[in-house]
Amino acid sequence: MDKIFNVKDYGAIADGKTLNSAAVQAAVDACSASGGGTVLFDNGDFVLSTVFMKSNVSIEIAEGARILGSLDFYEYAQQEKIDYPIYQDASHTYFDLSMFVARDCENIAIKGKGKIDMRSVWDEDGVRGAAIKHRGPKCIALKECKNVEISGLTIDNVTDLAVYFAGCENVDVHGINLRGYIDGISPDNSKHVKIYDCDVEAGDDAIVFKSSYTLNRLDICKDIRVWDCRLKSRCNAIKFGTETNGGFEDILIENIKIRDTRITGIAVESVDGAILDGVTIRNVEMKNVNAPLFVHIGSRMRGPEGREIGQINNLTLENITAEGPYEPYEIVAWNYFSYKANDFYQYPWIFGVAESFDDTKSGNTAESDWQMTSNVCGLQGYPLRNITLRNIRFKLDGGVKDYKREVPEEAQDYPEVYVYGRILPAKGIYFRHIEGLTVENVEIDTYRADVREPLVFDDVNNLILK
Repeated sequence: MDKIFNVKDYGAIADGKTLNSAAVQAAVDACSASGGGTVLFDNGDFVLSTVFMKSNVSIEIAEGARILGSLDFYEYAQQEKIDYPIYQDASHTYFDLSMFVARDCENIAIKGKGKIDMRSVWDEDGVRGAAIKHRGPKCIALKECKNVEISGLTIDNVTDLAVYFAGCENVDVHGINLRGYIDGISPDNSKHVKIYDCDVEAGDDAIVFKSSYTLNRLDICKDIRVWDCRLKSRCNAIKFGTETNGGFEDILIENIKIRDTRITGIAVESVDGAILDGVTIRNVEMKNVNAPLFVHIGSRMRGPEGREIGQINNLTLENITAEGPYEPYEIVAWNYFSYKANDFYQYPWIFGVAESFDDTKSGNTAESDWQMTSNVCGLQGYPLRNITLRNIRFKLDGGVKDYKREVPEEAQDYPEVYVYGRILPAKGIYFRHIEGLTVENVEIDTYRADVREPLVFDDVNNLILK
């Protein structure tokens, strides 16, 4: 029988005021020392900063229990020192500044029907550095762990990556209802992962796969299954990137509903040398999403020297629909500055302050030609290979009356769907630099008249149209 270690027996006070980190850590340590079991939050409001997990310990937050993040940023463990090269963003570099931290642990869980409310605590003083833009603590940060379950919880108001795990194996994330200002669920160089029955609203990307250098080595994401999730994002709903040093292999994503997403529904990127091979995304419904698709090889090459430009091979996108109505919606803020500006409302045609959006003005209206063009593009000399789009139906806003036919070869550095410009020659999907492309049963329609062709192909070899 599983041994129970109630945090109240170790001095935790569920009054919504007392900081309980030391008491909870004592319960975790005792549970580990006894061979493992469950550390239980059974009822009440528990204020918490950082707790370090140990092997064979499950955290259970029962229905009726609520974990409240400390409102004092300095009560969380601060960033650890890194003694190897850092190429990736700071959010993917540091783990300690989080609520639940685990390193090299096995057989751990954070689960239950209770709630975690991180309470929107930010690095107000900017001590983490300009690159991380006032981000606060993560909720869950795991590094090189095995046999992990994260399930059942409601997680709110996270000011850095909400659920982040790097170099982990056998991870099961399910039944999570998550709402955070930065990324939602982020597997990084992790293997044998299942993510299902989750509802994610993110200020940045909702479910985002990374292959960074945070482990001080090149590695890959492999054998990942995602299904039955509902996603909403101020940026991208499903994304591979931007951290793309290693690679992605054998990944299946299916039965996904995406709504109210500001930039892209599905973004598949390799910009730092990653090789993506064998990814299938199918049975996806999008509503009120700006650009449904973005597939991109780039040459940012942020990583160890000597790496070749990456590859995207054997990618299948099938049974995907996107439609309006394209209308305003409520959504979480998308960073510290957005939060401080009380920015919780998004107009599809106004992107906010973003220098990389060409021709975008704050004065756009619903009648403007505001929608960004989906594009599937390799680089000259580095084509996408064996790409299949099957059973695709988009009904887009349209309204373009004039456009430039020429598309620049040089992409903007940061990979988003607008890298070659916001308005491209196709009203549906623009394809370029591909070896082996199958386009089967793809239908493009627009709510407003649009002078462009539905699909445009530039430098595409071995094209099969059905």
